Parts: sequence; structure tokens; C-alpha cells
Amino acid sequence: MLGWLVETKQIEPHIPVWGKSERTDGTISRSDFVWDKAADEYRCPRGCTLRREWRAFTNARTHITKADTVVYRSRSADCARCPLKSRCCPTTPFRKIARSVHEAARDIARALSRTRRYRQSRKKRKKVEMLFAHLKRILRLDRLRLRGLTGASDEFLLAATAQNLRRMARYLTRPPPQQYPAPA
Repeated sequence: MLGWLVETKQIEPHIPVWGKSERTDGTISRSDFVWDKAADEYRCPRGCTLRREWRAFTNARTHITKADTVVYRSRSADCARCPLKSRCCPTTPFRKIARSVHEAARDIARALSRTRRYRQSRKKRKKVEMLFAHLKRILRLDRLRLRGLTGASDEFLLAATAQNLRRMARYLTRPPPQQYPAPA
């Protein structure tokens, strides 16, 4: 019934994507490898392939790990004769790259993070998070004391009202401008 709504309205994820794929030790990073979606494989800077499987299995395997990733591996023979091995995989016989099963969504989120709307959303999120931090630390709303959904709703409403009254009092009661004595 809501299929038309899903097609016309998409939710844009305005959250940062945490990536640990960039290396800082001088070795070749994952971003230096090229993803080929049609072949379902990575290509190294020298053109060798990294695949999820190198042989046909009698029982089909998904190769999805518990961390929801698929590990792509190169052949150790390709890496052994590669002149970039000391910069690519100095401590292992072959290179491995873990790719999330949700990488397509992560790519969309990465592309959105470079837009003006994302930066504006990030500023607004910081303001809201500061208000929640104030509720938790200053107004001691780290734990709800009333039970049930209506009790929690009422307690939160009271805390938010107190917070808004404090802010309103601060804005309305500005100190008077300072009077400087006239020079003699």
C-alpha cells in the first residue's frame, strides 16, 4: 500500500560514515583499489583482482561474516611477484579488503556528507545534542523516575519546559547597559 511512498520519498541519512579503511602507516589504502560492481571484485593499483572466492564450491556460500562484511582476497602468487608488495601487504602473503554488505548505502551517505544541506543539518544536530546533554547533566534527567509511557512523557515534558523557561528567563532579563562616568 505504501510502495508509492517509498519510491517517491527517500530518507537522506545525515549522519557521518565511520570508515577505518584509510591507512596512516604509508601502506596502500583501500581507496586506492577500484571496485568493479559488475564483476564483484576489487582491482589493485597494478591491475590484479581481489575476489570473494577463487574456486567454485559445490554448496553455494555467501561469504558474509558476523560483522556483515564480505572479505575480498588477492592471490598470494600475484602479491609475491608484485613490486608494490612492501607498500600493500608487508606482513601478510596476500591482501584482504573487507567490504560491508551495506556499502551502497554507505556510498550514498558519503556523497551526502559533501553537500551544504548536510553541513546545515550537522549544526542543527549539535544544538539539539547540547540540549539533551543539559537535560541529563544539569536537570539530572539521566534516569526517568515515573513509570510507563505516559509517566515518561510527562516527566520529559516537565524537564523540557523547565529548560525552556530557563532559556527564556536568560533572554528576557538582560543586564542593563553599563554607565561609564563622563570624562572630567
